[in-house]
Amino acid sequence: MIIIKKVQYTLVKIPIRELIDGDFNIQINRDTEIKKEYLIKQGDSPLFDQIQRLRGESSSHISELMLVVAKKNPKQEESLRRILNDGFTYNGIHYSRFGKSASQGKDGITAFVCDEIFDELYLITQMDIKIDECVISKYEAQRCLPFSSCTLIKDYMPNIVIIGEYEKTLKNQLIKYVVEREKEFVDENTGKKKKYKTREIEEGLKDIGLSPFDGCGCHEENFMNTVSEQLGLDYKVIGTQVRLPFIKGYSVYVPFKQILKEWGYTTITDIYGHIHNIDDVDCIWNISMFKGHKIFKSTYGENAWVEYMNTVRKYEFKLGISKYSHHIKHLNKYTRMNFQYLQCLDLWNDKYVKCYTDKTKKDYDILDSKNDGKIIKLAKYTTNMYEKIIKGDKFYTYKFMGITDTEDYEPESKYLEAALVNDVMLKDPAVKQFIYRKLKKSIDEAKVGKIYCSGFYHTGVGDMIGYLQYAVGEEPVGCLGERELYTANFEPGYCCSFRSPLVDPSEVNKIKIVRNDILTKWFDYFKDQDVVMFNMYDVSAPQQGGADFDGDIFYLSNDPIIIDSKIDKHIILDIEDKVTAQSKPYTKENLIEYEVMTRDNRIGEITNVATSIENKYTTNPDIQKLYSDYSSLLRIFQGKEIDFLKTGFRWHMNSGLRKHLKQLPYFLLHNYPKKMKSYMNIIKKNRDVSDEGKEHLNAYHSPSPMNELCDYIETWEKKNILWDNKIDLVDTRCLIIDNDLDLSDRKVLKKCRKFINMYAVDIKQHLNLHRDKLDDEDHKFNMDEVVNDYKAELLNEIGLPENIIANYVIKASYFSVSISKSLAWSAYGDYIIENLKNNTNPKRNISIREVPYKTDNSYEYLGKYYEFEVGDTYLRL
Repeated sequence: MIIIKKVQYTLVKIPIRELIDGDFNIQINRDTEIKKEYLIKQGDSPLFDQIQRLRGESSSHISELMLVVAKKNPKQEESLRRILNDGFTYNGIHYSRFGKSASQGKDGITAFVCDEIFDELYLITQMDIKIDECVISKYEAQRCLPFSSCTLIKDYMPNIVIIGEYEKTLKNQLIKYVVEREKEFVDENTGKKKKYKTREIEEGLKDIGLSPFDGCGCHEENFMNTVSEQLGLDYKVIGTQVRLPFIKGYSVYVPFKQILKEWGYTTITDIYGHIHNIDDVDCIWNISMFKGHKIFKSTYGENAWVEYMNTVRKYEFKLGISKYSHHIKHLNKYTRMNFQYLQCLDLWNDKYVKCYTDKTKKDYDILDSKNDGKIIKLAKYTTNMYEKIIKGDKFYTYKFMGITDTEDYEPESKYLEAALVNDVMLKDPAVKQFIYRKLKKSIDEAKVGKIYCSGFYHTGVGDMIGYLQYAVGEEPVGCLGERELYTANFEPGYCCSFRSPLVDPSEVNKIKIVRNDILTKWFDYFKDQDVVMFNMYDVSAPQQGGADFDGDIFYLSNDPIIIDSKIDKHIILDIEDKVTAQSKPYTKENLIEYEVMTRDNRIGEITNVATSIENKYTTNPDIQKLYSDYSSLLRIFQGKEIDFLKTGFRWHMNSGLRKHLKQLPYFLLHNYPKKMKSYMNIIKKNRDVSDEGKEHLNAYHSPSPMNELCDYIETWEKKNILWDNKIDLVDTRCLIIDNDLDLSDRKVLKKCRKFINMYAVDIKQHLNLHRDKLDDEDHKFNMDEVVNDYKAELLNEIGLPENIIANYVIKASYFSVSISKSLAWSAYGDYIIENLKNNTNPKRNISIREVPYKTDNSYEYLGKYYEFEVGDTYLRL
């Protein structure tokens, strides 16, 4: 069995400002790359694999490719055009513009490749078909699919059959849609009538085109087994997002050989007219997955797929898996919601609204359970759990730290490993600081809607019975009816489905989970994996932000409060969603225009406008309708923006919508520290100013559910939490230091203290620089390099064996509570663990074991039950 180890490569990501300052010919050494954090880490991809193949040898650093960050900035546009046209020189090597993936495009990033391999690599990404004319935005998105990070499957290429894309029309659907009208106004200066165009919301019956299997296909057992083995999974993965040149989609396991034989079929005909024996087929995919269908068909005719696979073999492309379905044993049954989801539900609390409108808020006790609205009832699961952690409950603390089941568990950090070796370490200053930071962050995030609710994310696929019926030429009927879906992870009944980004209440999809004989017979294996099957008879996918099934995920919640809070609002759909840019000659000039045009991402801006509108309170029915129409309109704006990199087409918000960015609802300030600081400063200034001279606030308070949640969390935090990390600490030095060593040399201790302080300054600067990217793997690599540099310098300056230096650093770090412990744990965590194990009674072990249902000895955590044991004694509820 081949198990693929996840490969990490380093490459340079540099801001365009650095190139401008160096007149596009710069020299930067490795130490500077690390210090300025230009050296990043990325996983494997088909593109990296091709670069390695062209190079002829392996290397953990990809020097042939560089990423340039150049977000939309009019002042830098001339320089951007220059590097896009002429390239730049870096450490004596010239690089030219190569392309960008969809995610890179949203962040204003473009990849540049060295001239030595440029022409050959470019032709490889074109699969040997040179393009004269195309819709550039669409073609570039397809050509650059090999940029995607994924696991490459070795020595295996499935036998794939490509079929057509099934399309149908849903007649007379009552929906909301956008119309463009021409209106007149009178110019105040000239008195003349002038015309302008405006977009408005209308409601009516429309025929809606539907692609029920857009982006998804199916595969057989051999494919599933091979991929599962190479991914090193301990379960058979049923769903995989696949990547090949010009191929992107989600493939799900279906025993189609058995199903089709039962239906009486032994062969299947692909879209090119070729007949295949079903026994020889591994995958049935379609042209919505094969993005290169039209290009290859126009070039090779009926041999399109044959020639495509010949080119795949010529360049030794490997099947890529960019993500896959998860087993429920690796997932919690409760997942954090977000403000986009919550604000689009009817969670308004009449009592909270009344205290605002009657101006009696000072007398209103938001912590009194008699005043609980729906959103606070949802939030109490989260705050109750956090209270247990604050009070020192060991089980909940261990789970919150990230410990799953201790059987065969590999801790993700030294803090977790230490706490598992000896539970006394939960009161160690460094471990407590780790818990404090994690808990404080989680509480702050709860203020902006990240509260736990019953449910979790699933990847969507189409009705696979209908898919197979279409594949063999039958009229698709499927196994699910209108307003039905299938997941085996919830009991039959209603659930709510959410998909990000979500801006309009009509996007919340209340739908019924069902079982039937066909599902039980053929798809029982869906049980325990996060895949959900949609029906062919309604607009559930388009309703949810224009979703398709190429890997889109849906948050499914069966929480009764959430289900009952679904707002009845007619669905808003984009009836012109096929609008795209015009075909143009595929020239450098047109590529540069495409690049310059696609440097920014307005998804967050659109969401913030919607959030500002959704949280406003009014009893005026005309204003309510206006806000509702704005929300619907913004849903279409968002869809255009999401597809902008592929279509080259976007809408621009007018001043009437953009003005809502000037005042955000108060809760959202917790996402923007600078805006919160400005808000507090304005309040402070306004205290001593008359009403006429008061400055307008950059946020507003309203009795919206999200502001109520924020108010509740803030009040709860003040009452229940004393953020004093020095309380209840234990001196753990006797456990984490090698007591057999002589560590009395004061000069060595002084030198260690100097390095400890230097490192503390460095890590503080790093955290400040990347406060919003603490989970970004790119930056974790750089800190690893910094740690290695410190260890080397300590070794050089002190001149003692590493184990002695390690223990000196640990001792110096723990001389007092106020001294930073970061260097000791980052650089010498292995020594801390080794010492801890040697100084701990081996019988004092911690055990956390998941059980299938509640028992007398079990604890509930995020929808699952666990038994918890320290040493030989159970800790009971």
